[in-house]
Amino acid sequence: MHSTKLNGLVGLISALALCACATTPASVGVSNEPTYVANVEVVQSDASVPQGFADALRTVVVNEAAFYGTSGRPITVRIDVNRVHFKYVLQALIIGDNNDARGQVTVLDASAGQQMASFPVRVDAERSHGISGAGLAMGVLEVLDPTGILAIGNAVGSASSADINRSGTAVAMRANLADETLRQTFGDTRTRAVIRARQEELRNTHH
Repeated sequence: MHSTKLNGLVGLISALALCACATTPASVGVSNEPTYVANVEVVQSDASVPQGFADALRTVVVNEAAFYGTSGRPITVRIDVNRVHFKYVLQALIIGDNNDARGQVTVLDASAGQQMASFPVRVDAERSHGISGAGLAMGVLEVLDPTGILAIGNAVGSASSADINRSGTAVAMRANLADETLRQTFGDTRTRAVIRARQEELRNTHH
């Protein structure tokens, strides 16, 4: 169980580490009271979405949502994945193209079934559209790799594989969709707090 959560955290912070130059709208979350994800539902409503993408995305969201705790008002996160496009390298060179995944997120009160919020999410495979700035993520990456050599190598390798490997690209887009869904659901402040807490936990584990 610890290994699964650690892997999920490393995946989350690695994605966030690539967004130093990204600018995303601020998010305050869907509720002023404490909430936690009790249920995750993912459907794919477009033929462009690869088979199994929705099921795999649900697993990622469930794993990452666990970092936000299990206290407060239970909510259901429902994601309708309505577009997954893989970049064509030649087209990108000629007229421009990019990996593109989109969905519509609906957040519901898990007990009453009432809608609390609905918002679109759109990500690519090259960087996370979560919290802007790499500072929070780098705090943990430095613990795992003090020299920075592995982090740089992994980042370059991931970016390269995403360009030529659809499987790797799909993994990256699922991670980014999960990051952005939870960021907008819980807000920037809580997301930063969760990452800081996990950073400290990981530092203590490795000391």
